[in-house]
Amino acid sequence: AFVIEKGHYSPSAIDDTFSKGVYKDYLEALDPSKRFFLQSDMDEFTKYETSIDDEIKGQKLTFFDLTYNRLMKRMAESKDFYKEILDKPFDYNVDESFNTDYEKLPFAKNTAELKDKWRKQIKLSTLSSLSDKLKMQEDKKNGVKDDKPAKSVEELNKTKEALKTDSKEDTTPKTFEQLEKETRESSLKSLNDYFDFINDLDQNDWFSVYVNAIATRFDPHTNYFPPDEKE
Repeated sequence: AFVIEKGHYSPSAIDDTFSKGVYKDYLEALDPSKRFFLQSDMDEFTKYETSIDDEIKGQKLTFFDLTYNRLMKRMAESKDFYKEILDKPFDYNVDESFNTDYEKLPFAKNTAELKDKWRKQIKLSTLSSLSDKLKMQEDKKNGVKDDKPAKSVEELNKTKEALKTDSKEDTTPKTFEQLEKETRESSLKSLNDYFDFINDLDQNDWFSVYVNAIATRFDPHTNYFPPDEKE
């Protein structure tokens, strides 16, 4: 707090306006897709919206401790969500929708609503992968070759994942049920990898997110680098 306020070439006023900006940036960084926090969490957090400046000046971490502990709790709950969701086939005959505009998407009102949000988000992802697999299998059956290069890394990875199968099995078309199961297994692996990465982060890593939300409010090129702890 001392360095950034006294040593910055163009210090910002650390006031309620500054606090509101930090509050917004920090929570967006913690949960950009709104798939962890509940609306009740946000209602609890909002009382700190204009007091982060006071915490900085008073060297307090009440807001950070609250958000960190709540995030850890919600992430632990989410692990159970996705594992249960991917344990059984999706019913793609149901007519339902999912809003991917996360900025306009409200936070879930309760745990049941949050779990359903996870279900729809995962279902949308697996449906996209399943559609690609079905199309590739149909094209192969009809002798159609796709010579167009992938437009993005994401598309390239999808293609590699769809082709990741034994050459002997390629001669026999897979059933819809087999392909559907493959997409769920692939999604499960991706989510397991994601949470493995999250588990490797400690409290200091999340503290860096908080401090950087403060630092970048001075300007986009001011960043906080945590101490290099060598064993």
